[in-house]
Amino acid sequence: MPENIAKYVMLALLAASIVTDLRMGKIYNLLTVPCMLAGLTLGTIAGGLTGVADRLLGMAAVVIVVVLLSPLTKLGGGDTKLLMAVGALQGFHFTIRAMLFTGVVGGVLALVVIARRRMLKQTAANMMTNMISNAAGISTDLAMGSMVGKIPYSPAITMGVLVALALGA
Repeated sequence: MPENIAKYVMLALLAASIVTDLRMGKIYNLLTVPCMLAGLTLGTIAGGLTGVADRLLGMAAVVIVVVLLSPLTKLGGGDTKLLMAVGALQGFHFTIRAMLFTGVVGGVLALVVIARRRMLKQTAANMMTNMISNAAGISTDLAMGSMVGKIPYSPAITMGVLVALALGA
């Protein structure tokens, strides 16, 4: 029963996050933090210390992946907290799979946006410039110089999570 509640809370969180991300460019703490707490509570109810440990590991996995990949991903704080809420609601193994699917979906969505805006050549040039700058120790924003700009990532997170759910991950 707590697992079903956690799944429905997560789906509502993802839907609300898409709305706020697309409309205001933000995923609010008012959405993510209560869901993190709910996930930890439901994990405790479902499995005691083991359940809450699994949920904490799900949250920690997000932090570790974001810290390790942050020079490449440039995920915003709201995106990170959204993934942490997924970790709190679904646990470690699900979160790892959801993050992998999210990365694939995010890459595909970015390519679609770039192609639709006919910016592939310019985007490739900007990526090379930014990668060289980062390799030289000069921190850059990956979207810097791009006419594509930053792309809201909550739809990719949502689709990655839905793929993980559909595949029973």
